[in-house]
Amino acid sequence: MADTDRIKRNLSKMIGQGAPEADLNSYLKTEGFNSPDEWRSAVTAPTETEGQQDYVPQGYTGGEKAARVVGQAATGFNDAVANTVGAPVDAAAWALRQAGVSANNPVGGSASIKRGIDYVATLPGRVGDAVSQGSFAPLTDDRMSRFNAIGTTEKFAHGAGEGVGNALSIAVPAAAIANTARAGTVTQGVANALATQPVTQAVSGAVGGGVGEATDNPWLGLAAGAAVPVAAAAARGVISPLTQRLTPQEQRLVQVADAEGIPLTPGQRTGSKGAQVVESVFANTLGASGPMQNTLRNQREQFNRAALERAGVTATDASPDTINRAFRTAGQTFDDLANRTTLSVDRQFVNDVRQVESEYGRRLPTDVAPVFQSYMNDLEPALSAATTGQNPQIAGDIYARIRSGIGRRIRTASGRPDLQEALGGLQTALDDAVERSTSGPLRQEWQDARRQYQALMTIDKAMRGGTQGDRAAANIPFNALRQATVQGDRAGFSRGRGQMNELARVGDFIADRIPNSGTASRQMVLNPLEWPGLIGGGIASRAYNTGVGQRYLTNQLAGQTDFRGLYTGQLARQGREEIEGGQNALSRRGGR
Repeated sequence: MADTDRIKRNLSKMIGQGAPEADLNSYLKTEGFNSPDEWRSAVTAPTETEGQQDYVPQGYTGGEKAARVVGQAATGFNDAVANTVGAPVDAAAWALRQAGVSANNPVGGSASIKRGIDYVATLPGRVGDAVSQGSFAPLTDDRMSRFNAIGTTEKFAHGAGEGVGNALSIAVPAAAIANTARAGTVTQGVANALATQPVTQAVSGAVGGGVGEATDNPWLGLAAGAAVPVAAAAARGVISPLTQRLTPQEQRLVQVADAEGIPLTPGQRTGSKGAQVVESVFANTLGASGPMQNTLRNQREQFNRAALERAGVTATDASPDTINRAFRTAGQTFDDLANRTTLSVDRQFVNDVRQVESEYGRRLPTDVAPVFQSYMNDLEPALSAATTGQNPQIAGDIYARIRSGIGRRIRTASGRPDLQEALGGLQTALDDAVERSTSGPLRQEWQDARRQYQALMTIDKAMRGGTQGDRAAANIPFNALRQATVQGDRAGFSRGRGQMNELARVGDFIADRIPNSGTASRQMVLNPLEWPGLIGGGIASRAYNTGVGQRYLTNQLAGQTDFRGLYTGQLARQGREEIEGGQNALSRRGGR
């Protein structure tokens, strides 16, 4: 039995597009009606299956029934794609007909594309018949791959295929436009919205189209299609509770922290503000603070370890004992290297020292200028000899004594940055000259020692700042480490230069961003009625801070659900349905 309801809808679409009568008659022939009168008789005559909602044809095997369902889905999909691809030609043909120019069934229009698809689909049978009959007639005779949908299942399959085709025929071109449109423009924004999550759009289109055609109710189809993103979001929330909210740069810092072995909380790893608030409450609430504080304490210890490793120190705290031990070790390392090295005073060393003297020495205040000048006096004989063409040398023990004295004076001059910079320039000039005086493994040892010493000086400077809590816990303050790193290379910090640069940025990233006055926590402690909540909070905090709990909370297996983009696509599909002569379920008029 012909699906008269579907044929009626298709005829309505064709009429809405201005199709001529010849096209209407041709379409009726593809549906098995050889004349308009035969169609009218079928529409008005009662049928044996009238009133039955799901008539399953008899005589088909299970495989044949499955093949019919697949065929209906393919037909719906192909029709939707053909309508999209042929739309520009159809529009041009319509304009020509309005101007009185005959333009029926233009090549490249949706009808010709559908005929081409039908021909390809029937080509294997045509070839087989041509071979068996010994004639070319089967290759050109009038054959159609289409057949009428019978029963709810076949109707659903046809609608689902058409829904998928409609969804992808909007999402795929939109993606191409989004990639070529100028960044930040309205065109790119709209295209991105239409192209978002094509898989979910395809599923939504399949469900909506299938329900709409099976029930012959576009509103039910719309509701079913709109329910798919909601269901997807609910499932996503179960599979991946926290949505990734970090910017690409923040995600890069997460990777840096992972590489350094610094554990991150779920709130930090995903950028979820809700999770960060929960973590702040856990950390400051009686009964729940223990597990959360242990997690944060471990994070700070691993951050300390990563920073101290750059200074050649194995420790998880930056206590005075740790820092003093590190300076003693560094001093012993330099003494050992100096005893194996003789510094050759070359022209480069002279130029470096004179440049430091010009930039800093002449401008030092009178109360500290003599300190700088005393070291210049120690170096002056070697500088003068090199200037006159001699090749003076500085013994390793003398170099070590000069360098050690400069280093101690730099550390004690914490309130005089001008003197620190001047003496630091002399120290750098000495170290550079030592490296030029060595080669092979010895030079590498000098380079490692210098790099570790620079990191130690940065950490030492950072430990003079920060909060009272940081200093009491012997934690390297995040903000102070960044400031010390910037002071070490002001021009290079913004360019990512320096061994402490990335770690300082990680510190900024994991610093506490959620202020907590503690009022809510105090109220819970003081109100006995809220004590059960403290017990529940303790249990939740323990679960939250387990390895299993944190891996579950931060997994992104389910991705994200962009409702704005998905429903923008739904709006576009409904609008296109109305343009093609169907019903727009979003229209106030209920469609045409």
